[in-house]
Amino acid sequence: MPTLLIALRNLFGERGRLVITVSGVTFSVVLIIILQALYQGWSFKTGEYIRSQDADLWVGQAGSRDMFHSISLLPATARSKIVSISGVSRVTPFIGKRVAFHVNDKDRVVYLVRYDGSQNSTGPVRIVDGKSVPGPGEIIIDRIFANNSRVVIGDTLEIGDDRLTIVGLSSGGDLVTLSYAFVSGPDADRIFQLPNLVNYFLVRLSPGADSQTAQRAIETAVDNSTVFPRDEFVSVNAEFIKESFLPIILVLVLIGVATGIAVIGLTIFTSTIEKSREYGVLKAIGATGRHLNQIVAVQSLIAGLLGYAVGVMVAVGLGMIVGNLVPGFVVRFRVVDFLWIFAVAIVMALLAAFIPAKRLASIDPALVFKS
Repeated sequence: MPTLLIALRNLFGERGRLVITVSGVTFSVVLIIILQALYQGWSFKTGEYIRSQDADLWVGQAGSRDMFHSISLLPATARSKIVSISGVSRVTPFIGKRVAFHVNDKDRVVYLVRYDGSQNSTGPVRIVDGKSVPGPGEIIIDRIFANNSRVVIGDTLEIGDDRLTIVGLSSGGDLVTLSYAFVSGPDADRIFQLPNLVNYFLVRLSPGADSQTAQRAIETAVDNSTVFPRDEFVSVNAEFIKESFLPIILVLVLIGVATGIAVIGLTIFTSTIEKSREYGVLKAIGATGRHLNQIVAVQSLIAGLLGYAVGVMVAVGLGMIVGNLVPGFVVRFRVVDFLWIFAVAIVMALLAAFIPAKRLASIDPALVFKS
């Protein structure tokens, strides 16, 4: 009997065991896909605000690492030096700072940005409700922050002696651990107290201008400065996600892989013990140990493929459902991730096939002739 037919008969002959095997692989695949999708989602969200800004270059203080874990202060007068550089079409000052608001008897941290609507940069990624530009005594917050803090448009937030009324909700500004919020120029100047200083300059280049040439010219013209191309600045600001969450995700992925290997391997090992006489018959009629191992490997592969297929459907459905219920549950599914996770499922199945190999080798063909 062909290897595939024997494997299918063994695998589907015990429906209950098949369900257990496929469920174990499905659990592993769902765990890996969701973790990877969360990691990619959080990484993408961390850089979404920076990507949305109409700027090719971000100019900061020399030695600054990112917007959240280092200090960048430049004199506001440096703007005129940057504007005069060939290839620069627009320069927008960026002023922002981590601050804590007192909301419903709790302190909530946001990254507060100065925004008066007069520039094409520094504003929210998108407005989902209310005003698009804050006025004096007003603030625009991210909808996830609003959901987590249980506040709505019309409520007030307190920071020190200031009370700001929520007039708009934005999206695309959530950073997992905090989110962007936006206030008018006068309010920001009063809260930040950084006279004649800015954190960054957002530089828009003229069409055809060479980015590297402009970067070198800016660093020469502005003392104690460093210039980040937009993609590089996105990357460095997303590093804290990689540093904080990637080790945890890797451990959980390894746990998922180990679970899949154990479930497939132990299930097929049990099946091998129960079908020792049948394997003995196959040996008695000339089947080699290699042939028997192929049967087991095919069983493992089929279980792995079934578990992967079900796992993908469950993971995508779960991501969509939970994402709608919990705004902070941000998943991003990529084809490349489905491909490497498919490879992981195959590897799990092949490794699991080694578990019953020793048992197959020890089966005595003489068992078939015993009563």
